[in-house]
Amino acid sequence: MSGVGVRLEAVSLVLGGRRVLAGLDLELPPGAHCLLLGANGAGKTQLLKLLAGERWPTPTGRERREYRDARGRPLALAQLLPRVALVGGERQDKYHRYDWNFSVERLVGTGTHGGDRPLLRLGPAAARRVRQVLRRLALWPLRRRRFLTLSYGERRRVLLARALAGRPRLLLLDEPYNGLDRAGRALLDRELARLARTRLTIVLAVHRAEDAPPAFRRALVLERGRLVHDGGRARAPGRWLAADGAAPPRPLPPPRRAHAAAPLVELADVDLYRDYRPVIRGLSWRIGAGEHWAIVGANGSGKSTLLACLYGLVPVALGGRIVRRGHAPGSHIEGWRRRVGFVSPELQAEYLARVTLGEFVASGLSASVGLDHPPSAHARARARAALAAVGLALDPARPAAELSYGQRRLALIARALAPRPEALLLDEPLTGLDAPYRARLRELLSALAQAGVQLVIAAHHPGDLVPEVRHVLALRAGAGRARAR
Repeated sequence: MSGVGVRLEAVSLVLGGRRVLAGLDLELPPGAHCLLLGANGAGKTQLLKLLAGERWPTPTGRERREYRDARGRPLALAQLLPRVALVGGERQDKYHRYDWNFSVERLVGTGTHGGDRPLLRLGPAAARRVRQVLRRLALWPLRRRRFLTLSYGERRRVLLARALAGRPRLLLLDEPYNGLDRAGRALLDRELARLARTRLTIVLAVHRAEDAPPAFRRALVLERGRLVHDGGRARAPGRWLAADGAAPPRPLPPPRRAHAAAPLVELADVDLYRDYRPVIRGLSWRIGAGEHWAIVGANGSGKSTLLACLYGLVPVALGGRIVRRGHAPGSHIEGWRRRVGFVSPELQAEYLARVTLGEFVASGLSASVGLDHPPSAHARARARAALAAVGLALDPARPAAELSYGQRRLALIARALAPRPEALLLDEPLTGLDAPYRARLRELLSALAQAGVQLVIAAHHPGDLVPEVRHVLALRAGAGRARAR
């Protein structure tokens, strides 16, 4: 695969009246392999979109964006677009938001013609490429599954396969390791090592040191929309690839509460299904009073499904039983949801388009997706307190859709904190966050646990768990096994 070169000169980007990128000068020769680093909200995703042709530079009269082939010949963007691939959380959320539930094989096939939906019949060569990439990324057993029935990490691998099926000349990866289990990470490591030996031009945005392949020696660092470093990764500001950041403690919204005597949740012989497929079979599990749990397992093992069941979004199959503390069987689930905070990638995907940041966080008080009336002064105050707790210092009137992916995750956590819950059900809560924010959130979760808020956290990174989490439920092949951490 032969890459293309990209040149940006005096490029800025203004969205919603806010300057997102400012005066960028950047030269990527064909075959460049670059890391893209920076804080949440620094402008990384918007820069990737601009390189991909999904954003147009804000006109100033001085801006230039040029593409050239390996021989230095200019390329028109319209000519190049089918061979540019962008993989990231926003594209993944788009399939969920529009309910594009195609089979894995058909979805990967759309990469061969650059469309989002499988409207064209594939020729023999394109079909062969699809089969090859499905096998290379260990997706062949899933080829007939529907995309939206897969786990978050499996979906990320499918979208990477879609990008590679199109034989891109410019590959833009926005946090591609997010949601991947150990096997998935190893697959992506091998694939990036293979691609780094080609002439393909690659820009890889990451937040964790373990997500930065050694072959990517050049680093671009953005701070508040400006390019502050372009050179060797060893000289890049270390805090953006730190294993642990440092952040001052934040005020906590919930008061200290005494542990209730009853278990938080008890499950007996529970079967869970997604799209008529069994995910978990015969699970009996008890979350005792004051206990904090981690849920671990490979992609597709049922972690997200189990958390959604605890929250009341996925029903228990006939014959199983679930008992929630303070929630009488047969009563409306809304009462339980008002007492328990919930964070999941699916919730982040479906509910951020037409509300302000303050309204989004305030909706946590009613456990609703959307508000049927403006938030009260009390609700706005609770939303501000929750935003301060997670360290998201943004105007509550700002449209939530303008936030970066990591900022949206922080807003979702703030939404879960707004009602001052007695428990938090968290699905990969630190995904997409930079090192300082990860440190701040770990401090916050630890303090919440000490204040009596019970934690149930699904995570792939052991470092994302706080010391108070001393119990583990390991899911494998549809079964769950409880053990001490």
